[in-house]
Amino acid sequence: MGGWEFVGQPTHAHTPTLPSSFSSVSLWFNINKMKDVLDGLIPEQIEQLRLLIVEVLRVNQQFNLTAVRDAEEAWNKHILDSLQGLQTGLFEGHRRVVDIGAGAGFPGLPLALVRPELKLTSLEATRKKCDFIAATGAKFNLNAKTICDRAETIGQNKMYRESFQVAIARAVGSVAEVCELALPLVKVGGHLVLWRGERAPEELAVAHGAIKQLGGAPGDVLPYDLPGHTLKYHLITINKITPTRSQFPRRIGLPKQRPL
Repeated sequence: MGGWEFVGQPTHAHTPTLPSSFSSVSLWFNINKMKDVLDGLIPEQIEQLRLLIVEVLRVNQQFNLTAVRDAEEAWNKHILDSLQGLQTGLFEGHRRVVDIGAGAGFPGLPLALVRPELKLTSLEATRKKCDFIAATGAKFNLNAKTICDRAETIGQNKMYRESFQVAIARAVGSVAEVCELALPLVKVGGHLVLWRGERAPEELAVAHGAIKQLGGAPGDVLPYDLPGHTLKYHLITINKITPTRSQFPRRIGLPKQRPL
């Protein structure tokens, strides 16, 4: 596998050691939870996913990467939720995947851990999160890079525009906003996968005009559940059918302030 490429200059800060109670994260780890998501994974991959949560919780003590601080909730909301993307069938083989607004690295890092053929690019504007993703990618020897920049900027960069087979985004604004940020990066014939909440079908209907304007067409809406959560979650897939017009994405802030 290739090494981790960091675009931008990472900072190197000391991170604290986890309390001993977090060292194994064994009390909450239950392979029977969402077993369908874990089917097909080898034990080494499941162990890597566990270690990823250990690392997130360790660094999160100092750098506030995520609001989730409970180990079991982190496993459910970050690992099991991220791996729901596998049900789309869009993460098989040597595909270039871009994670828009990657945050602490979810859903991109877990997907790259269990599908090592993927070439992952994590796009995140916050420096401390970029540093964490870069360091974690190197730690797990992933074939990936991170870009510390805004999607509005990268979407107008010829090096990246319409160069990815799959774009992914979780909890990043409205559907119309995310589509404007993501679809310019997706090749014609590629796909955008969105992790959404209970109102995903209604959100997709509202964004139908924006999706068409950006060169996309609605695909599937796939419901799923998470342990300990009563809400019904959904994956939305959007197919890229024509090139995105050059004026999209608009300048920084406009996709959010004035969604299509």
